[in-house]
Amino acid sequence: MVLSLVELCVRSAIDNLSHLGDVGHTDMSLLEVILPHCDADQLLHIESSTEGRDLSPITNELWLKCYSRKFGNDAVEMVKRRMADRKCKFKWKQLYQAKIKDQEEIQRRGVDRLKELYKEAKSLKATRQTRSCEITPPDTKRSKCGPGSGRGSAPVGRFANCKGRLMKKARMEYVNSNEAKMHAAMRRKPVVASARPVPKPILPHQPPRIGHSLKK
Repeated sequence: MVLSLVELCVRSAIDNLSHLGDVGHTDMSLLEVILPHCDADQLLHIESSTEGRDLSPITNELWLKCYSRKFGNDAVEMVKRRMADRKCKFKWKQLYQAKIKDQEEIQRRGVDRLKELYKEAKSLKATRQTRSCEITPPDTKRSKCGPGSGRGSAPVGRFANCKGRLMKKARMEYVNSNEAKMHAAMRRKPVVASARPVPKPILPHQPPRIGHSLKK
C-alpha cells in the first residue's frame, strides 16, 4: 500500500514529537491525529511554543486524559463534581498544572519533615551513646569479708553490707553472752554495801609513870 505524502508527514511528526514546536500553521485535522500521541510534557511544550493560535479545542480533551492517567479516574470525577457544585469550569491544562504543583509542595514538605526526623533521631542517638569512665576499685584489705573475698576487690556496696552483717552478729553474740547477762542483772539489782563497824586501833601497853604512883 502506497502512503500519501500527507500520511508520510503525519507519521514523521509522530515519530519526532519531541522536536515539534510551533504548529500554528498546521491544519487542525492533522493536529487531531498528531497531538493525541503526545505525553504531558510534549503537549505542554507544543502549546507553549505555538503563538497566535489557541489549541485548547483539541488539547483540552487531551489534558483530561493526561489528568486521568496521572491521578486516576476518581480524581477526575471529584474535580467534575466540584466544578458542578461551584458552577465554574476550568481548562484541564490548568487543573493538571495546579495538581502537579500541589503534589510537589506536599512532597517538599514530606522531605523537609523527614530531614527533621532524621536530625532528631541522630541527636537522640548521640545523647544515648555510652561514655567510658574510669572507676577506682576499693582497697582490697578493707573489702575482705568472709571466705572467697580474696579473689578480687569487692564493690563498696557489697563491703558495706558485709560489714553490717558482721556488726549485727557481734551484737547478738554479746547479748547472749554470760557477761552481758551479768551486767543486766547488776543494773536491775544494785548491790548495797553492808555497814560494818570500823575497828578501833589497838594501842601498845604503856607502864605507869613513877610520880603518879607515889602520889597514890
